[in-house]
Amino acid sequence: MSGFSLRAGSAARCLAALGTALAAIGLAGPSARAAVTCDMPSVALYHVDALAQLRRWSYASPLDGSSAWTQQMIGTGWSGLNIVSGGSGVLYTIDSSGNLRWYKDDDFTGGVAAWDPASGSVIGTGWGGFSTVVSGGQGVIYAVDTSGNLHWYRYLGSGSPAWASNSGTVIGTGWNLLPKIVAGGSGVIYTVDSSGALSWYLHQDPQGGTASWGNAGAAKQIGSGWSGFTRIGSAGGGVLFARDSTGRLDWYRDTDPLGGSASWANRGFGVSEGTGWNDNQAVTDITGCTAS
Repeated sequence: MSGFSLRAGSAARCLAALGTALAAIGLAGPSARAAVTCDMPSVALYHVDALAQLRRWSYASPLDGSSAWTQQMIGTGWSGLNIVSGGSGVLYTIDSSGNLRWYKDDDFTGGVAAWDPASGSVIGTGWGGFSTVVSGGQGVIYAVDTSGNLHWYRYLGSGSPAWASNSGTVIGTGWNLLPKIVAGGSGVIYTVDSSGALSWYLHQDPQGGTASWGNAGAAKQIGSGWSGFTRIGSAGGGVLFARDSTGRLDWYRDTDPLGGSASWANRGFGVSEGTGWNDNQAVTDITGCTAS
C-alpha cells in the first residue's frame, strides 16, 4: 500500500529499538511469563486509511514481533467513527450522534471481506457522552464518563440490543485523570498518565461487573516513557502495539499480563513494525491472544 513501510531491515530495527522508549526503565522485576495462545494463522489489526476504507492487517507472529504484515480492504465509508475492537472480529463503532453499532468480521483471522448479516445494527444510544470507550473482549465494554466514573457493560447479543441487566454499573472513579486507557483482555487495563508512566490494573470480575480489583484496586507501574505514543492498542495476552506522532508502529509484549510484575519481552525495547500509520485509527483485535 502506498505510503507504508511495513517492516524495517535488521539494522534499521536495531536503530529503531535504540530510539524507542524502554518500556520498563528502572522497573525490571522477576522474569514472569504467562502462557499465551493466539489466533491462527494470524491476529488482526483494523485500520481506516485516508480514503475511509477499512483494512484488515494480519500479523502471524504476535508473540515475538518478527513477522511481516498482509492486508485486505474489507469496507468503505468508515470515516468519522470511533472504532473499538470487541475481539474475535467484533467491532463496535460510535458515530457523531452517539449511536453504538455492532459489526462482525467473519474472516478475522485472514481472508476476504465477509461480514455477519447483522453488521451495522444499532445496539445502543447515548454513547457520545463518554470520553473513553474500550472493550475487554467477550462483550465486555468499559466506558469513562465526563465525571471520571468507570462504567462496566456487557453486550450479550449478535446484532440485537441485548445487554447484561447490570450494565452501566460504576466500578471505579477518577479515570478522567488518565490521558490513555487501553483494555488488555481478561480484565487487564493499561493506563498512561501525563508523565508517561504505564500502569497496570486488573478487573477481577470482567464477566459479572462487580467492582472487584486486583492489588486492592491500586495501579502497578510497569513502564515509563509512554507519553510519546499517540495511540496504543492491545491484541490481548500482553501484546501491545504503540504508534508515535511520526506514524511509526512499535510492538511490545508484557509477559506477565495477569500479574502486573513489569516483565517484558525483548528487554522492554519496542520492535519497529513500520511507518505510515499516522492520522488514522489503528485498532487491534483484543482477543487475538489470550493469557492464562
